[in-house]
Amino acid sequence: MRALIYDTDRLRLATVARNLQDLGLNWTAVVKIDDIKRSIKKKKFDLLILDSSAITILDQLKKLDATIPIIVMADNALQIDYEKLIFMNVEGLIYRPYRIDFFKKVIERLSKRRQNIISNLKIVASLKQKIQELQTLNEIVQAISSSLEPKEILRIIMEKTADLIKAEGWSVLLLDHDKRELVFEAAAGAAGKKILGMRLQVGQGVAGWVARYGQSLIVSDVTKDPRFYSGVDKRTKFTTKSILCVPMISRNKIIGVVEVVNKVGGEPFTQDDLEIFENLVAHITVALENAAIYRKMEEASLIDDLTQLYNSRYCNQFLDRFFTNRTSTRRSISLIFLDIDFFKLVDDNFGHLVGSETLQYVGQRIKRVVRSGDVVSRYGGDEYIVVLPNTDKKTAALIAERIRKEVSREPFSAYSNQKFSISVTLGVATYPEDAKSRDELIGKADKAMYEGKLSGRNKVVLA
Repeated sequence: MRALIYDTDRLRLATVARNLQDLGLNWTAVVKIDDIKRSIKKKKFDLLILDSSAITILDQLKKLDATIPIIVMADNALQIDYEKLIFMNVEGLIYRPYRIDFFKKVIERLSKRRQNIISNLKIVASLKQKIQELQTLNEIVQAISSSLEPKEILRIIMEKTADLIKAEGWSVLLLDHDKRELVFEAAAGAAGKKILGMRLQVGQGVAGWVARYGQSLIVSDVTKDPRFYSGVDKRTKFTTKSILCVPMISRNKIIGVVEVVNKVGGEPFTQDDLEIFENLVAHITVALENAAIYRKMEEASLIDDLTQLYNSRYCNQFLDRFFTNRTSTRRSISLIFLDIDFFKLVDDNFGHLVGSETLQYVGQRIKRVVRSGDVVSRYGGDEYIVVLPNTDKKTAALIAERIRKEVSREPFSAYSNQKFSISVTLGVATYPEDAKSRDELIGKADKAMYEGKLSGRNKVVLA
């Protein structure tokens, strides 16, 4: 407990100071009335013991801090306006000369009152903090629940987590199950960008330990914890002092960890911080799992069930993105439209099962000879489209011819070791010389392919 004492009489001031010291209180003494307000603004006090000459500024002191108990010390002959003292938060009045035992009782009573006030203020502050944390957590949950994009979820977490737990940095590490490694997928703070993509072995460092055992961990001082791995700090020139790390668990499996480092102000992370963070991480985990499920469903909706090539929906989306992107439409793009010649005979002679297998094998042969950036899709029935980004017509014609030869290169198999050969007819069109839109580009390539059908099949025709 610290008391501020004021008196213009230095002898009386020294006497009060000595009495406070005997009671185990710290004190600060001032002899000028203006110094009272200055002192309160600079330091926190639990008691104000003021000479009656300070009554004139009691209303100003009340505005500075209405929670500090005030004791007024006055000469016995002084006439006091008690109502004013009560209104101005004065809780003790001591007349001089005073008895030490009376002085002690007043000080002890007000010291206990001050302790109760401080305790109540801490409770109120804690409740306000809890409310703020819950509000922030609710905002985060609503935000991440509204997105099905993992990168967007991680961006939202980056923006909001700083409001929830005051820390110098944080990171999300997802588990690469095949390699048994943790990968820094998102990070914030001074070293955030430097650690993206870095990997830790499961069991390596605090994050690796949490990933291995699936238990949350608070490390108050990393220099005293043998689990801490300093390699990340060495690479980023960052100094980690304390860590709070929580596992991301889905269906009883670890999918990653989330950690925060160095609580702002140098304080250690607390159990309250851990409780809040575990709640947050649980929501993050659900959001990322939902995003992964959605992504798989979305990918499945863009894949042809039979051939496992892209379907017409994906092909159209890919071309739409190209034609709506101004920078990409300054470049060329070519499209090959191909159709299996006399495919109906395969179904009629060998059955639909062999026909389906043939469609699969044709797709595989096309994939075998195109480039890594080309997009192969089954457009419908026995029709295929190959999109060739950044490719002129001459190069597209060469790739189309390569596809034609590859499909015809060796026969296909049917039942009882029967063999049959098929061929394909291909049409080629190029943006911008042949078409200005998606539908026009597909239409021109389709028309060129149809012309090839009419003129003998098993050939490449340019639009």
